[in-house]
Amino acid sequence: MTILLPENGLSPLGPGFLSTVFLSVLALVAITTPLMLYASESGIEFYTSPPSGMESFEPLIAKWWNWRISQPYAIATNWPECLKSSVVIGNQSVVFLGDPASAVERNVNARNQTCELSSQDNLYLTVYAGECSTGAKPHEGEFPDMKSPDDLLLCAQDANRVIKLMQVKVDGVDVSPNIIRQTTSEPFSLLVPEDNPFEWGEPIVGGNNTAMAENYFLLFKSLPIGVHEITVEVIRQPIQANQPVEHDVAKWNIEVVS
Repeated sequence: MTILLPENGLSPLGPGFLSTVFLSVLALVAITTPLMLYASESGIEFYTSPPSGMESFEPLIAKWWNWRISQPYAIATNWPECLKSSVVIGNQSVVFLGDPASAVERNVNARNQTCELSSQDNLYLTVYAGECSTGAKPHEGEFPDMKSPDDLLLCAQDANRVIKLMQVKVDGVDVSPNIIRQTTSEPFSLLVPEDNPFEWGEPIVGGNNTAMAENYFLLFKSLPIGVHEITVEVIRQPIQANQPVEHDVAKWNIEVVS
């Protein structure tokens, strides 16, 4: 199943205003080699509502964005062998993987990720995401009306509407219907360190930034023990004529151990 998204929408950007769009598309293909037997699709399940110990998906969105913004600029498009992070929310262990939106062609390791997960871990995989936020300090007139939660959320949603293609496969099976679309209902705090992937400076760095977001993601239940190959492909065609088509690809070999 392929999901096509509307073309209309704007992605407002400004030097004094945080507005980021991250896109990703997941495809998981099972293969067999003489050296490694890949797990089958059988047994792979997804959460369609918050798991036990979580009242909503929103804390995951806030934690994911704060992890994303905390990544040093040096690895923004030059991932280590495995880019991941583990968090605990309620009684759930959740692993984040790298944002496929940064899987540009020069990011070679994004196509060769090798990660290990526990059979007790849930896996949060962003398909694509939009976020808009603003600091407490004045932004020199930039987007002066973009300060209310409603305005920030509309900004994030508009940024997502430029996606042309969203496709997700797991072990060769299309699982796109399991993608969850979640918007935040309340602003969350976005803490931007000095060394961040977008080279943002003051007043954003260290400022009291509040954000709203709309994330499209898959939340896998604990994966079956074995090796799974995940491939992500992103196609984004902005409506602005002077912007090029984005085509990002990321691949993971995930070994799930007991």
